[in-house]
Amino acid sequence: MLETIEHKALESTPAWHAPWPVDELECVPACPVCSGTARELLRENLVDNVFFVAPGRWNLYRCMHCHSAYLDPQPNAASIGKAYGVYYTHAIDEPRMTATKPGAVRYLKRALTNGYVNSRYGTRRQPASELGVWLAKLLPQRRQKRDAEFRYLPKPHPGQRLLDIGCGNGDFLLNARDAGWDVMGVDPDPKAVAAAKQRGLEVSVGSVELFAGESDSFDAVTLSHVLEHLHEPVQFIQAVHRLLKPGGVIFVDTPNIESRGARRWGRNWRGLETPRHLVLFSRAGLVGLLKAGGFDNIETKRRTAVRKSMYLGSLRMQLGKSPYDPAPSRLPLLMRVRLLWPAARVQDDEFLTFVARKRS
Repeated sequence: MLETIEHKALESTPAWHAPWPVDELECVPACPVCSGTARELLRENLVDNVFFVAPGRWNLYRCMHCHSAYLDPQPNAASIGKAYGVYYTHAIDEPRMTATKPGAVRYLKRALTNGYVNSRYGTRRQPASELGVWLAKLLPQRRQKRDAEFRYLPKPHPGQRLLDIGCGNGDFLLNARDAGWDVMGVDPDPKAVAAAKQRGLEVSVGSVELFAGESDSFDAVTLSHVLEHLHEPVQFIQAVHRLLKPGGVIFVDTPNIESRGARRWGRNWRGLETPRHLVLFSRAGLVGLLKAGGFDNIETKRRTAVRKSMYLGSLRMQLGKSPYDPAPSRLPLLMRVRLLWPAARVQDDEFLTFVARKRS
């Protein structure tokens, strides 16, 4: 809540007490998703209560046509980098598998997990048990986690190329390479690119503009939590469409502004992340964007398992802390019980996750 955030400001002067420079702002007179001009104020005086590095206070408007939301004014493209002083893609995660010999339970879990991903995505990880395929059918939330790690992609044919835009430190690219994709990544953050290069990955600093002269170059393009950071999502999707071969696959994952968590947590919802998130999509808005950009066969991939982490991060923010703070480590009991019930409506999911194909 705003009062909690202001109390934190008394302890140390946070970045948002200084305004974002006026000459580094740009007005957004129409919805960046559908170009609609009718809108309503959804949230006002938002601040960077995730990393506490970005100056300024921000207003978030909801488009009355597609129901997506966007900041107005917003940082311009030349200045937005100052909002990324601390970011989670800089670091390299601990290795998934250690060199030490695992205990019996850990060995079994690894074998079951590898059995599923080997069958579904084409990896050749060991140890592996075919029982993992059947267990995944019985434990849908555990299967969701594995599927998200591989972004629901089909098994590649030899030589098929994949581009991950916003690749961060390369976690996903390692999985895709294990599955047999020829992988390439780009990211605007030099620190994240440096981390990925340390892992032997082919990555470059930049975004889709690095491929301005190319077309029909990739069999898959993945965008995990990228679209919400863009100044011009329509032009971006058009560029991705150009880069894909006919029938090529696009994967998109982005926060859902109409989610139950967005309604429950308000200004402290983890998905807002002001001002790094310039646009927050509704389901209708994102589907319309993909269709207008030349994609069809749009499949929804539900990620209900993320509700717990999103709620826990939002709770910490409500307490004036970073969502990455170690405490509190658990949600209140009643909230944990409620989250045991599966989300009934896809519109309530925290993320919008789609796999679609380039229209031939």
